[in-house]
Amino acid sequence: MEVDHFGYDIESVEGIDGLRERMSNAESVRDWSFILGDYISAGNNKISKTTCIFNMNSAHDCPNYATRENGESETGYCQVPAESCYAAKAENIYNAALPYRRRQEYLWDCMPPELWAKAFMSLNDRKRNSFDSIRFSEAGDFRHNGDIVRVNKIAKIVDIPVYTYSASHKLNWDLATEFTINASNGRADYGDRRFMAIPESEEKPDSAVWCPNNLQQNDGVPAEDRIKCGDCKLCINEEGPDVAIHLH
Repeated sequence: MEVDHFGYDIESVEGIDGLRERMSNAESVRDWSFILGDYISAGNNKISKTTCIFNMNSAHDCPNYATRENGESETGYCQVPAESCYAAKAENIYNAALPYRRRQEYLWDCMPPELWAKAFMSLNDRKRNSFDSIRFSEAGDFRHNGDIVRVNKIAKIVDIPVYTYSASHKLNWDLATEFTINASNGRADYGDRRFMAIPESEEKPDSAVWCPNNLQQNDGVPAEDRIKCGDCKLCINEEGPDVAIHLH
């Protein structure tokens, strides 16, 4: 299956031909699981290594990128200015990051959600330390309602919690019945909670709690010693308070 709605020249993306060849040669769910395994990550400095991370697009191709400066997009509004977007910073610093995430987008659009879920479970069965949650979109955001439907289908099949953060407040989040949504702007009533970035000069609302990892970061606790997302379940559980972080 080919897709042709990228906002960039897919033919120029480094490594796309190799990915296409692997996809064309895949004959089983197990084959697909090895491909998928090369396009997911096991946590990062903030997120537990038992959390699977998968991006459906890059930060620079995010539909809501730089909307704090330029106004709302067709999908939503990002509470973080472009200069503070850590995902975009990574793509600027590391040459491999942007093409890698664009290949993730290509893979995402080419794999039916049922195949993605089955490939993930095959991969997870092989892991010595299996994933216990899935986070969609560390970089980028939901582009249209089809992305919501696809993630919802995956969440129905896999046997671990699925969660995300999204600034795409204009989409139909009523379609998301099987996974947790952390709404990252206050422009609409959507999602299971607000996840807000608060300037250091402003007060946290009484309805919110500070992200434990962010609190420890502000207190100077080394990254390797902080509470990780995944160990803390505030953003994964559907029930619970709004969560706040400091915007630096």
